[in-house]
Amino acid sequence: MPRGSAKSSKGVAPLPSGTLRLRKNPATFALEHPVPSGDYVRILGVDLGTNCGIAICDLNKDKTVEDQLIIAGIWDLSIGPYDAGPIRHLRLRQFLAVTQPDLISYENVKYTPSMGSFQGKMSPAVIVARAATAQEFLGGLKVTLTTWAHGRGVPTQSQDIGSIKKFATGSGVASKLDMIKAANKQFGIALEESSEEAARSCGDDNVADAIFCCAMGVQYYAAGLRE
Repeated sequence: MPRGSAKSSKGVAPLPSGTLRLRKNPATFALEHPVPSGDYVRILGVDLGTNCGIAICDLNKDKTVEDQLIIAGIWDLSIGPYDAGPIRHLRLRQFLAVTQPDLISYENVKYTPSMGSFQGKMSPAVIVARAATAQEFLGGLKVTLTTWAHGRGVPTQSQDIGSIKKFATGSGVASKLDMIKAANKQFGIALEESSEEAARSCGDDNVADAIFCCAMGVQYYAAGLRE
């Protein structure tokens, strides 16, 4: 996806721009996006899930914020028929190890059943069972991320979804499509915005959230980390 000029709302600090799909293999990613040398701070934005949204910004004190670049995409945590469940957590740890972030800003994601679940399509027992399984999975990913970071002295900041939506659109109740459209407009990219179902199927909704998590880290913490 092409890089574009970042646009900022009135009274809001400028944002970095740009996006690029990521690969699944940690070794390949490390070769394509090595940890830069010199005086920089690497901020990682994450939206945890099977289609794990990832966004990285290497802040250089010699550049203005709007001249920085965000690299974003999907880190694939899906499993095959012969994979054990814990492989997802190993894959996430591998990604963190090759990325070597100095700060992680992540969405404190919680599972919310779709509206169709409450319209007679599923029984309450099935809804509860699915919600419990999904919440356990997401909670496990959050534990993996935070324990990896804290064990290495990397600061983390969880962002609630309402705050991310307000940061991105000005409204704490914005829809997924609103978030995607805001990312496309502000960063000059082309995430899927034809429908929520299409965006969810390819993971672009998670990419948009990760980009704004990263941008929040850039705006809220960059100056202090570089001092």
